Order: sequence, then C-alpha cells, then structure tokens
Amino acid sequence: MLTKSHIASIKADLASENNDFPLVFQALGDPCRFKIFRMLIGHHDVCVTDVAHVFGVTVSAASQQLRVLERLGLVVKIRMGQMVCYEINRANSMVKQLIKFLS
Repeated sequence: MLTKSHIASIKADLASENNDFPLVFQALGDPCRFKIFRMLIGHHDVCVTDVAHVFGVTVSAASQQLRVLERLGLVVKIRMGQMVCYEINRANSMVKQLIKFLS
C-alpha cells in the first residue's frame, strides 16, 4: 500500500512529465500519418507531392497529414523554391525516443 508521501511523489512526477505524448500518440494512431512518419525516418527531404504519390492521396490530403505532424514538432518543413518538403525533426527528444522504439 502506498504511503501519503509516495502518493504525493507520484502526483508530482505525473504533473511534471511531458504532456505532449498523448497528442503524439493520437496523431500517430492514424494509420496514414504513422506510415508517413515511418517513411520520413528512412528518407530525407520528402516533398508533399512524393507523399501523395506514395500513399495514393491528393496533395491536399498529404499536406494536411504532414501539417499535423509538423504542429507536434515531429517533422520540420523545408521550402525548396515552390516545393514544400519535410523531414524528421531529429532535434526533438521525443522523436529520438520514437525512432529508437520503431527501429
């Protein structure tokens, strides 16, 4: 049985942990976004049109999926002239943990 001090310690730990994980898991719970994320782990500078062709979706749909990943900091957008490309945000510690988990 937990003591009051153990309970207080657990509550403090839970309050201080990163609250982005539920959002990340929710985003990666979508099969298409999960596959896009996995693809970007192995390939750099993938353009929106490439994602659309690989997954057989419209450019608009691919762009929306990538935007969700970008807002969570999982990927970064790179402008190459008029093209918009994405790559994994390897500076993000959560992304590093996800890459280790998925490898």
